[in-house]
Amino acid sequence: MNIANENWLWPLGAFFVLEAVFAIYTFWRDRRDLELLGYQNLVLAPHLVWGRRVLKGSLMLAGLLLILLGAARLQGKQVPEDLNLRGIDVMVVLDLSKSMLSQDIVPNRLGAAKKAVISWLRDRDGDRVGLVVFAGEAIVQVPLTLDLEAVSLVLDRDDVDAVDRGGTDIGEGIQTALTAFEKDDQNKRGKAILLITDGETTDGASDVNRACLEAKEKKVPVVAVGIGTRQGRPIPDGASFWGEALYKKNRSGNIVVSHLDEQTLKKIADSTNGIFIHGDSESGLNSIEKTLDNLQRTEMKGKGAVRREELAPSLGIFSAGALLLSALI
Repeated sequence: MNIANENWLWPLGAFFVLEAVFAIYTFWRDRRDLELLGYQNLVLAPHLVWGRRVLKGSLMLAGLLLILLGAARLQGKQVPEDLNLRGIDVMVVLDLSKSMLSQDIVPNRLGAAKKAVISWLRDRDGDRVGLVVFAGEAIVQVPLTLDLEAVSLVLDRDDVDAVDRGGTDIGEGIQTALTAFEKDDQNKRGKAILLITDGETTDGASDVNRACLEAKEKKVPVVAVGIGTRQGRPIPDGASFWGEALYKKNRSGNIVVSHLDEQTLKKIADSTNGIFIHGDSESGLNSIEKTLDNLQRTEMKGKGAVRREELAPSLGIFSAGALLLSALI
């Protein structure tokens, strides 16, 4: 079982609990009153009358519960679907270094990037998407898949602690994405790397130029999304004992300010026949889709994706039946 609209679960649950408490109080009050009237010979078979009221109220509560579960989009078991869709393959390469916590974009660079990618994934029917995250090293979190809901779920939970080694190694991120493409047999399918980073690399990082040259040879353009602003902001580094925000400092004791390295990202995009996108605004991030429209789309046949069974229609029928039955009793 799964709840699709989790944001509605608590308010709807609180409303149902209040209704249930009120119903229990009503049952108790009716039993007390009916017993009193029965002693006075004003009501015949008070226990039978009270039982009818309890049954009627219970059916109404059950109908209400089913309606609330339907509103929260209760989903059932996973159901495989046969697909016949045209699309491309995209590896999302996301920077999870601590500089992505800088707050020159609301709420911060990482939060804005995740929101944009998750929004973009909603309209990618037919595309296969994978996820690579990197900092001082890179890992494949999700291989290429048609199950974009799974990609969104993993991406939504990502934070700067998902990669053990600190730093920023963009070349390693690109190389890991290219290796992930090699494990797939869809050679004719259009491929692209969606790189989302502030562009700042650390000392000891692998050769970005070599990774870009390999991407160009394999005809995999890099869509480089520069997340951040030229002005930059300090890099958060926890909080003090008193709750005061701390920021990363260099060896001289000065606060480190992270800036968008636009020049590096433009060079990566140009050298791979890709494109650079300013990610310092929501409109810039939303233009990602337009840059992928020219890639070759091929048809995926005989493949399957997993979707969860929507139970809302069945819940609606059962709730209507329960409410109708309560009205007839």
